[in-house]
Amino acid sequence: ITASDIMSVYQLPPILKLIRLAAPRLEIDVVAANDIRDIQRREADIAIRHVRPTQPELIAKLVGEMTAHFYAASSYLDQVGRPRHEKDLAKLDFVAFGDVNTMIGFLNPAGIPVMAQNFRIGSKSGVVSWELVRQGLGISVMSDDVAEMTPGIERVLPEREAFKFPIWLATHSELRTTRRIRLVFDLLAEQLSSRTSS
Repeated sequence: ITASDIMSVYQLPPILKLIRLAAPRLEIDVVAANDIRDIQRREADIAIRHVRPTQPELIAKLVGEMTAHFYAASSYLDQVGRPRHEKDLAKLDFVAFGDVNTMIGFLNPAGIPVMAQNFRIGSKSGVVSWELVRQGLGISVMSDDVAEMTPGIERVLPEREAFKFPIWLATHSELRTTRRIRLVFDLLAEQLSSRTSS
């Protein structure tokens, strides 16, 4: 199973525990990766992604939608103040997850006036970036369920409407008929759907 590093660390383990109970002899390897190449190269049998796979040889299923907000460490907000409006965010530090220009391209149309100088630290690893947020180095967007599991973190602009992003499951069309792949695919779909606002 391939999933983002954040999902692999925070969201998959309790689901995999249930899958192990249903199929204790099954061998599962989690490929924590933030790109979408793995399933195409057959490095994984099942992929969990936030974008719909477009390859014709893949079967994809939308299993739910997750919500996310801005979060920062309480210690950071104690130091810089708690923003009350979106424009206040332009004065603060942001932690980048991956490419800074991609993040700016996501945030600016959402009414967040940030520029490259707001992103002075970050990582391609979501887990590393989230730890930087937890350590008080700035603000970032994170799924609400992960933020709720993280002590010392609080929502920034709590009244702001949530960002929403889809959860897609994908597998190769011929693998979907393999009994063990179908079992895991269906259990993942059921569990991810029950944990999201589908």
